[in-house]
Amino acid sequence: MPLHLVSPFDREVETPPGDNPPGPISTRHWRQPLRDICFILIKAGAYLGSIYLAVLGLPLLFFLLLAGGDLGLFFMHLGNLAAHYLAADPAAQAGFINELKLGLFGVATLIVIWRLPRFLDDVSAALAPRKEVP
Repeated sequence: MPLHLVSPFDREVETPPGDNPPGPISTRHWRQPLRDICFILIKAGAYLGSIYLAVLGLPLLFFLLLAGGDLGLFFMHLGNLAAHYLAADPAAQAGFINELKLGLFGVATLIVIWRLPRFLDDVSAALAPRKEVP
């Protein structure tokens, strides 16, 4: 015996024609835009998340390749860099960090602009009304 559950949201309100009794309002007219908004938010989150992971991961990959793939050597160079900037005056250290943040933000913005047309095409193709095939 198959399990078939019908909730009040799965069926239309059954009213005779010309009769408008007070009752539950049909939810069909607002469910599709709500689905579309949720879909767009999920796709935009994945889109921006992938860009920021790439922007933050590529410098790490670059410096790991410079270290020859050896994690010990990579962390030794990272320790030397930190010791160098800890010994510098705090104003120079803050300036370097601000320039680094600005540079990474600029790179992320350029990647977002570069990939935006493809993202919009993907979203519009997914939200386009589908024709029923008989």
